[in-house]
Amino acid sequence: MRLFTASHGRAWDPGDIDFSRERSDWRDLADDERQLLLRLVSGFRVGERGVTHELAPLQLRFRRGGWLEEEIFVAAQMYEEARHVQFFERWLVEALPGRFGVDIPYPEMEGDMFSIRLPRAMQALLGDDSPEALLRAVMLYHFYVEGVGAEAGYTLYHSIFERSGRFPGLERGIRLIQRDEARHISFGVYVLRRLLSEHDQLVDLFEDEVAALRRAARDDPEQILAGFEPATVPFGVDPAAYRQCYLDRLEEMRRRVAEPQQ
Repeated sequence: MRLFTASHGRAWDPGDIDFSRERSDWRDLADDERQLLLRLVSGFRVGERGVTHELAPLQLRFRRGGWLEEEIFVAAQMYEEARHVQFFERWLVEALPGRFGVDIPYPEMEGDMFSIRLPRAMQALLGDDSPEALLRAVMLYHFYVEGVGAEAGYTLYHSIFERSGRFPGLERGIRLIQRDEARHISFGVYVLRRLLSEHDQLVDLFEDEVAALRRAARDDPEQILAGFEPATVPFGVDPAAYRQCYLDRLEEMRRRVAEPQQ
């Protein structure tokens, strides 16, 4: 409830963000800079749409389990994820000189997180009330998608903003989204700690899931960097540092859950 209450004074409206500079800033970019930024925005757009679609089974699972405060938090979280979708959709309209997916092609990106892995984990909750199923779902979403993948992605955004001095509207929205997601990550850490404290048998499963996600963390950064040679990634992005950020964030999340501060 503290995390839910913290969201009350931090609501924001994507319609209030000034995008008046975005299209001219887009036109000032080199082709490779446009390619990287569009891959990044497109990846976040797919992610925000995916999690908005998939969170409902988690709310229902908390309801069936009598976790009222958690159910309330996820209700608010679904609203916030939908707001993030609205932000990215509006930016694509305001910044690009044409229709995304029509005049400007979608970037070619592979991966099955939002088409297979996340839907499978969340929909499993519809027929499985076990703590194991709940742990897998929260680990994939709050722990990994938000706590690892999105957090690593923010480092690319901030490199773009700092190196280019452009896109003040996009930067404002990204900082607000990151603030929202920090609450979501804290919620996931809390749920996982609770599960581990109440079910001793989940400790081994938790470590097994971390190991599986560690393997994913070695491959997933390539979704954004595909097509760039290491020395030619624009905005001064260091591919090795970006890849390491995934692994560092994963280990940090593991420590937050398994070794909570007293």
